[in-house]
Amino acid sequence: MMSNAEMDRRWSAVRAVMAREGLDWLIGTSGHPWGYYRYLTNRVGLAGPLVAMPLEGELILASHGDEVHHKPHDSYGVRHVASCSQLNMMVNSHAPLLVKEMKTKPVKRIGLLGTGFIPIATYNIIRAAFPDAAIIDATDAIARIKAIKSPEEMRFIREAAAMHDEGVQIARRTLRPGITAREVVEEVRAHFTRNSSPVQTMMGGSSPRTEVCRYSGPIDRKIEPGDLFSMLIECSMDSGYYSEAMPTMCLGEAPKHLRIAFDHAVEIQEALAAAVRPGMLPSELLAINDRFMTSHGYPAERRLLGHSQGIDLVERPAFSPAGENLTIEHDMVISIHPTVHTSNAWGLPNNLSFHFTAQGMERLLKTPQEIFAVE
Repeated sequence: MMSNAEMDRRWSAVRAVMAREGLDWLIGTSGHPWGYYRYLTNRVGLAGPLVAMPLEGELILASHGDEVHHKPHDSYGVRHVASCSQLNMMVNSHAPLLVKEMKTKPVKRIGLLGTGFIPIATYNIIRAAFPDAAIIDATDAIARIKAIKSPEEMRFIREAAAMHDEGVQIARRTLRPGITAREVVEEVRAHFTRNSSPVQTMMGGSSPRTEVCRYSGPIDRKIEPGDLFSMLIECSMDSGYYSEAMPTMCLGEAPKHLRIAFDHAVEIQEALAAAVRPGMLPSELLAINDRFMTSHGYPAERRLLGHSQGIDLVERPAFSPAGENLTIEHDMVISIHPTVHTSNAWGLPNNLSFHFTAQGMERLLKTPQEIFAVE
């Protein structure tokens, strides 16, 4: 849980934007996975939680509950209301609870946060309740606040990074012939679960040394001597904060074609990290990456080169070919994960997360950038 001082800092920054934009309320929900509702309330809610933040006064958290099983309870700066609605039912939004609270004062302008995650049912209820109010997408300005990390947030992020370092080492100790990638993944997952990680995204796969090894599988293939293994570890800790790692391993010496792809992935990642400047748009980094990739005969990036990271695994700004208008700034945590694709190898850096400080880009994981040989 974040301190009251940290919550006051967030609310002050967000309300400054609300005052500037003439917003009476902000409405947010979950994200990837926690989103704006947890960022603004310091709470975890069930079944489509919503937050309503007024320009002044207590925030309203609406989530699944009743007076018996999940009785609502207030917390610092937050009033909790509950209903039995769930996203997959006919009554599928807690928004009526927010409307009741919002109607206690005049409402002229409402901002939505993370509009890609806000259900149409919630929007329709808000729109019908306040037909004369302007409803705008307020995400851009608040996403920037969320992306710039405080010292308190950095403490939790460093804890998450350290756990990912431990996860890589557990995978190295577990990997051996005769088992499957699933067994390695579940051993790492158990370690995270024992250490209070509430949400884990983990994948693993193996292949013969002459073929592409993908962390997306096959996960149940029996691993043999000389095989390759790749894993994706993306987990949040009890604080909600994330890190990630993508280790590559080989039972024996890594083949030359994989070493070349891996070394190029590390080389361009280091070049991208060195190129980061405050005020830079992600499109500038994408251009650097794509020039490197195409000059070496590899495909340009068509997915996600990197992104900010914190209480959500993927936060804005996102380094996406689809576009991004938020700039990179000091004190953002940035994951940079270029991928080299060839006909027989994927090159992926192990160590992905950086803290962008006034002194430069600081790596948050201690895991070395190498293909781990497992005997």
